[in-house]
Amino acid sequence: MAENARLMVAVLAAGQSRRFAPGDKLCAIFRNKPLGLHVSDTMSRVHADQRVVIAAEEDHPCAKGWQSAGFSVVRNPNAEEGMGTSVAVAARLARRTQSDFLLIALADMPMVPGSHYVALAERGLERGSDVIVASSHGAARMPPAVFGSGYFDDLAELGGDRGARNLLQQGETVSCPAEWLADIDRREDLTALK
Repeated sequence: MAENARLMVAVLAAGQSRRFAPGDKLCAIFRNKPLGLHVSDTMSRVHADQRVVIAAEEDHPCAKGWQSAGFSVVRNPNAEEGMGTSVAVAARLARRTQSDFLLIALADMPMVPGSHYVALAERGLERGSDVIVASSHGAARMPPAVFGSGYFDDLAELGGDRGARNLLQQGETVSCPAEWLADIDRREDLTALK
């Protein structure tokens, strides 16, 4: 691991829950607590210099739980435009705070264990500022992922629903079981994981 490298962890939680409706999927109870708190609680045990949750509103019902886990809640005023805008907010924060690496996770992926976040961070810190390290369960590269500071400018310009998908395809991978990368888009997805 690079000495003195600064890692920012960002959990993207500004989605509109359109396919989950009615209701905000992050407020749905999963394994005895709101879905939106699983990732932040797991990531609170991962060493990071700064932790943020990017949300559509600072007063989201999960905000107190995120803050209790050591995260600052940052509003994405353009959340309705898609995930790319939340990635951009996180990258601008990482750039402004002079972080060396940005670990991006999605709040609707509750099955990722802390060990996988650590493996991603360690691989990124080993490789340097021009690295992308994505999660993979085969050919696909996906979040959670680590971006070196050499990519912050590109990330800061993202918009729309695609997020950093194109950049992730250029990255190295850390393999993991497919079930770790399950994300919750519909109520049936949540039921299938219980």
